[in-house]
Amino acid sequence: MEAVKNLTKYSLLKEINAIESMSKSHKEKINKMIGDDHTLFQSLLEIAFEYNNENSEKACTILEDSCEKNPDLIAFHLNYFTDSLLSITNESAVRSIAKVCHIITENYNSKFDSPIKLIITENQLSNIIEASFDWLLKDQKVSTKADAMETLYFIGLKSPWIHYELKMILEKNLEGESPAYISRAKKILDLIGKNKAA
Repeated sequence: MEAVKNLTKYSLLKEINAIESMSKSHKEKINKMIGDDHTLFQSLLEIAFEYNNENSEKACTILEDSCEKNPDLIAFHLNYFTDSLLSITNESAVRSIAKVCHIITENYNSKFDSPIKLIITENQLSNIIEASFDWLLKDQKVSTKADAMETLYFIGLKSPWIHYELKMILEKNLEGESPAYISRAKKILDLIGKNKAA
């Protein structure tokens, strides 16, 4: 069985390696492969986190796209995903991973049942919180910080201390940040204020 798993992982790695520039058609092709065989999703995660190279970056982009299309795919892999969050160092890969965290926590706070909502553990949430605060405080792309803000906002709906910490960080950082950061930070601060008033 392990030999078959390694073969499918190798096949997926070959597909990812063959991509010179990430286009919509390339992402769709690999997402179709994963849609046809969900066991490839674990292989995609392993490629994303085990190789700190260009293939890892591509795998993270595909992972983000897969989770946007079908968030349930990540539900049964949350341990592996959340335990590996801080191992990613490539800036573009971190951006994709931050987006996946945003997707996870949005589903966690959904009014409707979802596999993520039913399965996610406190330890997994704790890993996401740690990574999101880390990305928010470090020199990362604005899109990464924006997803970290959203992630922390969603978790903070059930853990108010997070909103308190997030609010302090955002208010402190409003000066000297880019207009895109300021816009997102103000949106989150407004949401925190409305949530507190409710």
